[in-house]
Amino acid sequence: MAKNHGVKIAADSQSSSQIGDISRFEGVDLITPTEREARLAVKNKGDGLTVLCERLKNKGNLKHVVLTMAEHGLLVHSDQNDENWRTDQIVALNKYPIDVAGAGDSFLTTAAMALATHANIWEAAYLGNVAASVQVSKTGNVPIIQSELEEHLSHGIKKQP
Repeated sequence: MAKNHGVKIAADSQSSSQIGDISRFEGVDLITPTEREARLAVKNKGDGLTVLCERLKNKGNLKHVVLTMAEHGLLVHSDQNDENWRTDQIVALNKYPIDVAGAGDSFLTTAAMALATHANIWEAAYLGNVAASVQVSKTGNVPIIQSELEEHLSHGIKKQP
């Protein structure tokens, strides 16, 4: 029903303490698995990350796959023009994380909202990365406020004392 009304769909699955299968989300606009979650979903231990993302994309008929890679940033695998798949890495923006709780949730929420407002995947991934970098600069999984995102976009992440 959402697709029929032009609503963007984003999904994530948590597999660190439970068995989640990101591939159960078919036809979504954005999924954001970790490498481990992607490998579990396609039962693939050895292929490179681009091949892994492509297999996951094909298995679930997905538009954008963003592999979250902690301190190594993101791998964006996208069907930008519905014809030409592009893959590129966006580095982690916060080199001094305090607490990683909530980073993935912050990324997914912000990137999905950006896509819903017609940002392209690269803009959405960058904004999601900004949100994740703000989140990991705090202790605990606490809400991010707009002014924090604006501050980071204007001045970058400040090194914590």
